[in-house]
Amino acid sequence: MSWCRVLVGCVVCVATTAQVPLTAADARGVQGTPRSAPAALAAYRSPFDLALVGSRRLVTVNATSDSVSLIDREAGRCVDERPVGARPTSVAAVGTDAVLVVASEAGDVVRLEVRGDRLVESARLHVGFEPRAVAVASDGATAFVTLALGERLVMIDPVSLALVETIEVGRLPRGVAVSPDGSAVAVACSAGAEIVVVDVAARAVRSRHRFHGINLGDVRFAASGETVFFAWTYDAGSHPSPGNIRRGWVTGSRLGRLDLHDRTEAAGEDTLRGLTLDVSGQAVGDVAGLALVEGAGATADGAGPGRRILITAGGTHELIWLRDADAVGPDEPRQSSDPAHRPLPYTQISGSEVMDRGLSVDQGRFRRLELGGRPLGIRIAADARRAFVANYLLDVVQEIDLDSLEVVRTIAIGDAKPDRADDRGSRGVEPDAHAALVRRGETIFLDARRSLDQWYSCHTCHFEGGGNTVTMDTLNDGSSGTHKTVLPLYRLADTGPWTWHGWQTDLLASLEKSLVETMQGPAPSADDVEAMAAYLSALETPPNPFREATDAPSAEAARGRELFHSARAGCSDCHGGPHFTSDYVHDVGLGKPDDRYRGFSAPALAGVSRKTLFLHHGRAKSLEQVLTGLHSPERAAGLEPLSADEVRDLVAYLRTL
Repeated sequence: MSWCRVLVGCVVCVATTAQVPLTAADARGVQGTPRSAPAALAAYRSPFDLALVGSRRLVTVNATSDSVSLIDREAGRCVDERPVGARPTSVAAVGTDAVLVVASEAGDVVRLEVRGDRLVESARLHVGFEPRAVAVASDGATAFVTLALGERLVMIDPVSLALVETIEVGRLPRGVAVSPDGSAVAVACSAGAEIVVVDVAARAVRSRHRFHGINLGDVRFAASGETVFFAWTYDAGSHPSPGNIRRGWVTGSRLGRLDLHDRTEAAGEDTLRGLTLDVSGQAVGDVAGLALVEGAGATADGAGPGRRILITAGGTHELIWLRDADAVGPDEPRQSSDPAHRPLPYTQISGSEVMDRGLSVDQGRFRRLELGGRPLGIRIAADARRAFVANYLLDVVQEIDLDSLEVVRTIAIGDAKPDRADDRGSRGVEPDAHAALVRRGETIFLDARRSLDQWYSCHTCHFEGGGNTVTMDTLNDGSSGTHKTVLPLYRLADTGPWTWHGWQTDLLASLEKSLVETMQGPAPSADDVEAMAAYLSALETPPNPFREATDAPSAEAARGRELFHSARAGCSDCHGGPHFTSDYVHDVGLGKPDDRYRGFSAPALAGVSRKTLFLHHGRAKSLEQVLTGLHSPERAAGLEPLSADEVRDLVAYLRTL
């Protein structure tokens, strides 16, 4: 599907539907999109993000119920809920009476107006390519949306939803933030781990800042517009032995800082710095949401300059609170006799595996608040005295007093009971025993406390149940130092045998081994393993944005399909069935003499367009490299090389799987 075609489709969508309010039935029709979340989880809301609207309202986006909820902050209750599209992941306020919502797996950006106690959809724009996050400029004139599988940032009019511009930014763009003056946008790209700064006036990338990491979370500008903060997971690359884990040599949680004004300084000056969040013996797992409180409101007593930084850690179920004093520059910190007014000890972006002990015991600069569940999105009230957190696993919004750092109120998001026949106040589904089992499995999958000293969860490596953007050494092949790409876990029960070498044929034993040996955690109960198997077996491959439901395959993809299933290429000899895999091991000439296990299990190709690394060792960086390099037909099966046209056709087909 060409970008020209996509953009024309967007404009047509706005022209025909933007000014026509949609009914709930219309929205449910849009929800017909296939989705990745297990159907059983539709009984839960799973709030992923939230936005504060005016002084009284709050809107959450609910990832597993495909809905949005409107909360009256004064009354402390949910007053409305409506469907919005498959897997909403981000929401941003537009003025004091509207929000923009990203329905990621539906490929839509939706405008909802807050009218009293009701949410009314007024516009919908189909952008495709898995939109992930949305941010709105402070003047309300422009919205910015990242397209995770489109490698682009989209500029949109937040009122009409007219498409303004698309800018290529890099692979897997997720988090996005706009500078206070609207002149710059920061985008967090997870593939290759980089913060990309876009010049809004020029509508072009201004600078790129790369580092080593995975699973980039929220990104935020400081009030000055000269510094960008972001949350991310450091990939240290070592195998998961107890010693390596405790030293922070496997993974770690970080706060990143990018000082943009350094760009004009002497050559070689590194603008990126990092702060490890992991305390020895009690690490932080899966950082996600990020919020800043600056100026007089940044200190607990409201006195003096400074900045409070709040980070949600879904894997360890907590909120991280940091206080940072103002600094003249990154190398000229403001000194103070009061430890609470000292700057945070930032180091090299990938340095310092364990938090400095002086900081870890300093309650004036570092605190941890237990929240339970899986806290994700976070927003700060206008008076800077309250924070609101969307808790995915608890189905609630937690209100936090920022002076005492205590949860002062918990608001359930699924109790609205509207009296309109065309709206649903709930999903209309109560969790049954199977849904509860799947939810328990998801909870275990997301729990970093299942690992040694709570450094990482299953999700850390298998992001949202899929793969990742780096190779990892899990010792699953019986050796160390043999890093492998991370295999997706979609429909896991249907895609055995498991591991790259296919030696694991017992799914339950494989899951138990991962919890005990890869995570070095406590032995799970039989019920725990059964729950994880239920969750992963129900996890669907996300819908493919390269294959719209109403689109016929392109001529290239149609030819590629014939080639895939022909003896000419021989692809379907190993990659067959609904998931394009097989139940036995193949020798494709990629093994080494000292491998403990011979041959490889054919990885499922469903959703292969989501990958950034290919083959077991990740040496192929694109499908083209797979088909013309180490896994070409001549090397894998002794066939004739493919022509350039055949490679192009085959890639076009593979991207639709």
